[in-house]
Amino acid sequence: MRAARFHKVGAPFQIDEIPTPKASAKGVVLRVKGAGICHTDLHLQDGLIPLNMPVVLGHEIAGQVVEVGPEATGFKKNDHAVVHFWNPCGHCRACLQGHAMQCEALWTRPAWGVSADGGFQEQCQVDAERLVSVPKEIPLDFAATLGCAGITAYHAVNIAGGVRASDSVGIYGLGGVGMYGVQFARISGAQTIGIGRNPRKREKAEELGADVTVDASKGKVDEKVKAATNGRGADLIVDFLGSPESLKSSIASLANGGRYVLVGITPAELGFNPTDLIFKELTVSGSLVGGKKEQADVVELARSGRLKSVVSKTMPLDKINDGLSELRKGDVIGRSVVLP
Repeated sequence: MRAARFHKVGAPFQIDEIPTPKASAKGVVLRVKGAGICHTDLHLQDGLIPLNMPVVLGHEIAGQVVEVGPEATGFKKNDHAVVHFWNPCGHCRACLQGHAMQCEALWTRPAWGVSADGGFQEQCQVDAERLVSVPKEIPLDFAATLGCAGITAYHAVNIAGGVRASDSVGIYGLGGVGMYGVQFARISGAQTIGIGRNPRKREKAEELGADVTVDASKGKVDEKVKAATNGRGADLIVDFLGSPESLKSSIASLANGGRYVLVGITPAELGFNPTDLIFKELTVSGSLVGGKKEQADVVELARSGRLKSVVSKTMPLDKINDGLSELRKGDVIGRSVVLP
């Protein structure tokens, strides 16, 4: 079968012929029907996170079950599923307390599309316990994006951010993850402010429910956020960009007692004046994807129609490097999905 494999930092992916995987005892084989292209794939391509290569990236994976291992449970042939690509142990203190993304073994266990072969191939072998069922009415390209963009936004806004209906929420960065962040803030009932540079992305954010959008390219983001909130500032800002500019503007835009959640990964060192935290009693936290229960919650929101797809483009496997280049240039509105 064909796979787009990552062989060398900074180099394009190669389309290779590799053996078709077989289901492990507790695993299944998925025919990949959608693999989203995430900004994290660019970070991996750039060597920000060390990997053993060659490896098949693509951690937003959805597909149809074609083979079930003899000890695998919960799924049968032809079922649709999305992969919860992180693989928490389920037994450490953090896992037992319900904090899967703080698992003590998280970075030593296989993560599909990162340290284990993922979705940029025709078929993918995955442990059955890492799958979440997808109703047949949800298109599988949409379902794929829920495996990272959807769950990451949900965890950041709802869990790390603790969004409330009475909040004013700023979503900083209107890429694929930010577009889902806008929707989760809207679903919560909060006033939702989309913050970004690209006018087409701001327009799309408004279509998805942002009450107002702010043009970050013209500076003075804090003044615009305060103007949109009767001078108070935002109660919560979720930063999906992660740059010195977005951090500084977010902290300045928060109301007294506000919360700042950082999601975007960057190699740059970020800094702020700690007195800003003290004098305004701000809370700063990080957010990493989300647990399997949250994955199921996101799928249910999609099934109910409350969460809309942000897929804007699909492409065959051999166009993956074009898709990565478009994402790097900032040309993707929403999410591009590979259809292996």
